Amino acid sequence: MTVFKGFLTITKRNLSIVILYFAIFLTISFIIQKSSNPTETTSFSQERLNIAVIDRDGGKLAEGLTKYLGKFHNIKDIPDDQSILQDRLFYREIYYVVTIPKNFEYLCLEQGKKLPVTKVPGSTSGYYVDQQIQIFLTDVNIMVKSGFSLSDAVQKVQKNVSQKADVSLLDTNNANGETPDYAYMFQYMPYILLSILCYVLSFIMLSFMQPDMKKRMLCSAVSSRHQNLQLVLGFAVIGIGTWIICTLMPIFMYKREFLESANFHYYLMNSFCIMLVSLALAFLISMLVHHEDLISAVVNVITLGMSFICGVFVTLDIMNKTIKTLAHFLPVYWYEINNSLLSRNESLSPVQLSSLWKGYGMQLLFAITFLSVALIISKLKRQTEQ
Repeated sequence: MTVFKGFLTITKRNLSIVILYFAIFLTISFIIQKSSNPTETTSFSQERLNIAVIDRDGGKLAEGLTKYLGKFHNIKDIPDDQSILQDRLFYREIYYVVTIPKNFEYLCLEQGKKLPVTKVPGSTSGYYVDQQIQIFLTDVNIMVKSGFSLSDAVQKVQKNVSQKADVSLLDTNNANGETPDYAYMFQYMPYILLSILCYVLSFIMLSFMQPDMKKRMLCSAVSSRHQNLQLVLGFAVIGIGTWIICTLMPIFMYKREFLESANFHYYLMNSFCIMLVSLALAFLISMLVHHEDLISAVVNVITLGMSFICGVFVTLDIMNKTIKTLAHFLPVYWYEINNSLLSRNESLSPVQLSSLWKGYGMQLLFAITFLSVALIISKLKRQTEQ
């Protein structure tokens, strides 16, 4: 086991890098989790604004509109004075002023003219009131043209506002809409696995491929077959060891919440697949890079590049179509697709399970591809040296 022991010895020399990346992993997970946790919010549809209604018509339609708006907002009694209205808007005592002109019914229902309104500059809440006014006038206009009297139309529209629809959930998949805390740790896990394994294993393989080292190994009593098996064992031990430490972190931090999750084993399988990808990619990098000074640069470009493009640091939901199309050709994308699916669903339908296994398969195909390319390069190098 001489080769395997040498493998572990070189690993110990790079232990500080491993600890550094684990510290980065924990720090990023805590920060993003803290910023991503939902805070107390108010529903926009339930927000009541302080508004003013200047009624210069006094008709049934104007009275109906005032009562209609009163169901959603606080209507303030303010004189019909431009300077007073401007002062109230300036000091944010009111946020919206709607002026109902004379002949309101004729102007708005028959000619379709818009009501003159004044809003707080830069405020988006005014558009909410605009929409409510438009809905009211449209509904009344439709009912009047359908044969209802103006009075009946206004009453029915006001009555419809008071009715509430009964909403039932079709399933229990994250009914509260919250992403589990441990899902954030798994979201950033590809960056840590790729960084640690590609960096450490590339350094180890580069050491074994030094001319003097290769000559010693060729002269040793250990056959080439056993040397290769010990290298594979070293890769497996470091890869699985790193994966176990990464998965123990969410178990240690969230305990029963994670262990009792219905998707617990799917999370482990997903992270195990990206670990295999990391091992294959590390082997490929070691075949392509010949100088220690280049390893850090190459590994950082690859890991950070895939992390940003594939949804590790920036979620795929906010990325444009071009970047998503490009991300399809990278293994981390399929990992993040699976992680997103698991974090949003407490139970998986047959279609979702099919998508999940597709993600697993794509990651394994990438791992096999990287490994195959690395073996081809290794064979070409041996032929060149001979």
